[in-house]
Amino acid sequence: MEAIFQDEVEKIKQAGKAIILSSHILSEVERLADKIAIIRQGKVVETGTLTELRHLTRSTITVQTKEDVATFKNLDGVHDFVQKDDEATFSADHTAMNEILATAAKLGVMKFESVPPTLEDLFMRHYEA
Repeated sequence: MEAIFQDEVEKIKQAGKAIILSSHILSEVERLADKIAIIRQGKVVETGTLTELRHLTRSTITVQTKEDVATFKNLDGVHDFVQKDDEATFSADHTAMNEILATAAKLGVMKFESVPPTLEDLFMRHYEA
């Protein structure tokens, strides 16, 4: 039934019609929605495309460098820093990415992974107690 539902939604979208989908199945929303509205206590608190809303949360960065990876710990916009040997994982504000990349280049990048925030991250930002 899920596959049939998704196919039908896609047909309606292709016909240029709008659909209002209320769902807590975040992977479904990511797959089906062109625009997202986050509603809290009956009021729209954020709206936009998934790309437009990604700025609201932090990306997860994993980096390994030739020189001391601990340098990232003190950069503005770096949070939840965890280091294991010559590799670090942390969350980063989107505004800090240029400085993080520049620092990585100076330290000699061996590995760099950036995972953007998910719709679940966006949702949790507005529904945390």
